[in-house]
Amino acid sequence: MAMLPIKSWSKRIPLYVGAGVIGLVAVLVLQPGDSNVASEVEAQSLIASGNPVFVELFSNNCSACLASQPIVRSLEDEMPADTEILKLNVQDTHARMFIREYKAYLTPTFVVLGRDGEVIWRQSGGLLNKGAALEALESA
Repeated sequence: MAMLPIKSWSKRIPLYVGAGVIGLVAVLVLQPGDSNVASEVEAQSLIASGNPVFVELFSNNCSACLASQPIVRSLEDEMPADTEILKLNVQDTHARMFIREYKAYLTPTFVVLGRDGEVIWRQSGGLLNKGAALEALESA
């Protein structure tokens, strides 16, 4: 076994089980969850609110989505007060139109929409660039 230099199985098993439990807990805690809107109409009304909108298109099966969650949460704490947040799980049927519209062919995809609903900034794949997203939100 190349993973651990421990030769005794009686010592390896608790280590492997512990690592598995820690991994499972991390996935459950960091999981982005569900969309924060129940329909396409609700999402459209959020975009048409006249406020800047931070859009996150994610999947619960995406490791970059899971890894980005602490960054997204800290960004939400620093956003301008009038910013709307639209979280769309790409596995939900009402997210399909937005996947095409924002070209979210990789997850996660982050989009900042201006007050008129125009795309000001977007990022696909990888960890969220918090500084760039915050700068786009402040200029919206």
